[in-house]
Amino acid sequence: MPPPPVAAATDVHIPGLDPRHDGLRIAHLSDVHVGRFTPRAHVRAAVEVANAARPDVVVMTGDYVSWSRQEIPMAEEQLAGLRARRVLAVLGNHDYFTSGRFVTAALERNGYEVLKNRHSVVDVDGAPLSVIGIDDPITRHDDTDAAFAGVGRAGTRVVLTHYPSDAGELAGRGADLVLSGHTHGGQINVPRITYRIMDRIGLRYRRGLYDVGERGRLYVTPGVGFVGMRLRAGHGTAAEVAILTLRAAPAADAAAA
Repeated sequence: MPPPPVAAATDVHIPGLDPRHDGLRIAHLSDVHVGRFTPRAHVRAAVEVANAARPDVVVMTGDYVSWSRQEIPMAEEQLAGLRARRVLAVLGNHDYFTSGRFVTAALERNGYEVLKNRHSVVDVDGAPLSVIGIDDPITRHDDTDAAFAGVGRAGTRVVLTHYPSDAGELAGRGADLVLSGHTHGGQINVPRITYRIMDRIGLRYRRGLYDVGERGRLYVTPGVGFVGMRLRAGHGTAAEVAILTLRAAPAADAAAA
């Protein structure tokens, strides 16, 4: 059995954060890839890690299945039971490679909200948390204009998108925090080779926390599951559930923004 996913706790400092969202906790799962290479116990452990953090919101950024429609009911069962005020999700390329419609229905049967180029507002301590979901850009289902339509300026704006490369543009549209997956941190990280390949295919954001745009933040999680083989090896590839706590940026950072 591979090592189970761990909680990757990170404070995310956001300029101008609404004081009522200081300390807001988000559990972020991605790239579960239910199927032959990802054991059921591995996925259930990820659900337990997320719930143990007692998050205000759980978000998921795609690739719940790998290649087969037969994996969709497995994903529905294995991802059940996430607990938070709201659980919100977007789809990834592997979800559309199988059936975006059926994956969406499976997530919704668990009570999770799937955002396809639209936003949803979560009231957190009296302040709006606008969660903006951009549908998968790799399979050309994305519509950023539609996703941002009607998003208010009050509160905090968090964008979910499977593919991280457009994070700078999203920050320019007013996103305080962009959450993505897709990269697996390289999954098998060979020094001086894997990152070079990722650069060539446009994956300059590989894993972890980045500053993007003038005031935005991006977190790319290496995710939970496995594709191609039951192996994650090398720096930055370990399976995780990201536990992100929003914090007000220091005064100097906020002034600079």
